[in-house]
Amino acid sequence: MNRKSRLSSAVASIVAAFVLCAPASGTSAFSVHGCFGDHMVLQRDKPVRISGTASPGTEVRGSFRGASVAVEAGQDGEWTLEFPAGSAGGPFELVIDALSAVIFHDVMVGEVWFCSGQSNMEYPVWHPGQFWGLPDGEAVAADGDAGIRLFLTPHAVAPDGPCDEPPGRPVWRLGSDPAAVKPFSAVAWFFGRELRRRLGPDVPVGLVQSAWGGTRIEPWISEATFAAASETAALANIAFAKAATSEESKARMEELRRKAREDLENWLRDKYFAPFAQVSAKALAEWASPTLSPDEEAQWKRCAMGAGGGLSKVGVTWHRREFVLPEDWAGKEVVLRIKTLDDCDETFLDGAKIGETGISTPQYWAQERVYRATLSATEGGRHVLAIRHQNHFMVGRIAGPVTIALAGADDAKVTLDGGEWTERVEFHVDPAFAGVRPSAEMFDADPRTSQQTPSTLFNAMVAPFARYPMRGAIWYQGCSNAGNPDKYRDYQREIVEDWRRVWRDPGFVFIGTQLAAFRAHHPKEPFPDGFWKDDTPESNPGYAPIRDSQTVLCDIPGCGLACAIDAGNPADIHPSQKRVVGERLAHEAMRLAYGDAAALPGPRGAAATADADGTVRVALRDAGEGIELRGDASAAAHLFALFREDGTGEWADASLGEDGTLRVRAPGIARPVRVEYAWSAYPPAPCLYRKGDGIPLFPFRLETASRDAQPPKPAAAP
Repeated sequence: MNRKSRLSSAVASIVAAFVLCAPASGTSAFSVHGCFGDHMVLQRDKPVRISGTASPGTEVRGSFRGASVAVEAGQDGEWTLEFPAGSAGGPFELVIDALSAVIFHDVMVGEVWFCSGQSNMEYPVWHPGQFWGLPDGEAVAADGDAGIRLFLTPHAVAPDGPCDEPPGRPVWRLGSDPAAVKPFSAVAWFFGRELRRRLGPDVPVGLVQSAWGGTRIEPWISEATFAAASETAALANIAFAKAATSEESKARMEELRRKAREDLENWLRDKYFAPFAQVSAKALAEWASPTLSPDEEAQWKRCAMGAGGGLSKVGVTWHRREFVLPEDWAGKEVVLRIKTLDDCDETFLDGAKIGETGISTPQYWAQERVYRATLSATEGGRHVLAIRHQNHFMVGRIAGPVTIALAGADDAKVTLDGGEWTERVEFHVDPAFAGVRPSAEMFDADPRTSQQTPSTLFNAMVAPFARYPMRGAIWYQGCSNAGNPDKYRDYQREIVEDWRRVWRDPGFVFIGTQLAAFRAHHPKEPFPDGFWKDDTPESNPGYAPIRDSQTVLCDIPGCGLACAIDAGNPADIHPSQKRVVGERLAHEAMRLAYGDAAALPGPRGAAATADADGTVRVALRDAGEGIELRGDASAAAHLFALFREDGTGEWADASLGEDGTLRVRAPGIARPVRVEYAWSAYPPAPCLYRKGDGIPLFPFRLETASRDAQPPKPAAAP
């Protein structure tokens, strides 16, 4: 699992249990597949297919909405009854008869959607756990709707192949039941409510939630699609998981773990530390000291704990904290605890190293630091804590509580979360040289039970529903693939092709959610107002590249993307603004699935050209009646940036020209080569929106072309 999203997976385990599913095998008993049941919604305007198993040759009969059909079970024991397509309506009874009769009651016909992804799709309407559920979730659940039907899929993996049955024994439940709504996806619920509002009260909506927090996209794609795309790494992992029961395969697993650790060690040595050996030697010799020279001290930036920004890039950042302990602690043993530090560290107290955590520690990125030391008789009780913090991947993190206590006396404790911290960057790694950090996932993973094994969630949590006709899918995922945004473009194309193939529906609609604004996960410690004012244009890209990769969906026919850049929380990877996300997904559904001509795709930057005076003109697509800035206009100075050829950039001013283009200009940049909008982990809250429907402008990064290089416009016809 991507270690930046492990919290997502841990929280998500509250909602659904984990089970190991086995692929289906032949059966002699008559049964109907478990995705069908009382209170279900069947897809309107498509043939209704109901399926199950029986002894080969068994005649199965069915009746629904006045139509009667019959079929014999095939040699594999599978049977499928197909009824004519029909319009929305209900409730109906659906009767199936073979060795015994099965009657499904309160069956509706309407619109059915598959709701999948990781934790922000799984985030429930309400849960008693802190930071997990809508603040007004109980009221939302009480304001239900019997026209919405819900199917909540438990967590499950299936390494050996696709399953016929949903994991566990879930059933369809009424949206008028608060007990059913509370644990259900908040994004999906608001999506369904908005569809009901737009389609009308006579169109029921069925929602199938099949999501798992912290998961990458690869587990949701089938082995067949990986084979067709020649994804050799994914295929090798799948093959190994299938064989990982023998002693030979266990030995091979240990060898793979050894090789994974070796690859990471080599990367850290050659790509991470080696280019900065002299810088590091100087830092280690001087920066842990309890007393810095005035010139050196001036180089340190004051900040709140974990909020300085040095960890926004891969590299090494030092954190210092001066504090005072009771004088009678002198000479005694103390215990320092740091609750969260991601990834590795060397920690010093009064200039002496008291502990370190490296990659040899299992799940080193998630381990609480507990270090012991004996205090010297420091005059006045003054002490200095210095942490050399290594961030190997994406955005690093240090979060409280940080405490120091007398050994054996936890009630004698000093908290170091507050007060003034300082930080100084030792080095930042150049990604063009270092590349992406080798995966650390193999260190602890069991491929047969890991939810990150490619195809295992497709097998357990997607394949059982492919026999159930649906309109399409909404998808909220990407955090766990943020380390390799270029590859994510391929995976998104593959998952769309994959799900359309298994549903046997080339028109199957697929709507993604672009990641919301987010900086670092510590919801108990909000960022100070205006924290982004200390950013430089180059300093904090965060999720910007993966957001850009997600826009590939905008160019695939029948697919769309809902922008959520303004629906985030800088300190919480699970923002509570789920209503607007669900409603924007419904907006895309109306455009793609229901022919709403008034629903436009989200506005995007299309092309950028540079004038001789350094002004960059950005042409927009799908801007409708134009765009407008909403919110505090003073923050707009941190939304746009222009860049020079050497990669340095400046914040820029933007205005809207009469021709509908954005005009962007930055003092001191005469020849801009690139323009960016909202290209950071957490851009300031004001954003540009399309007039009328309030859909945000997608963040963008565009290379500029000289206006002189553009072909001349064709002359007007005489």
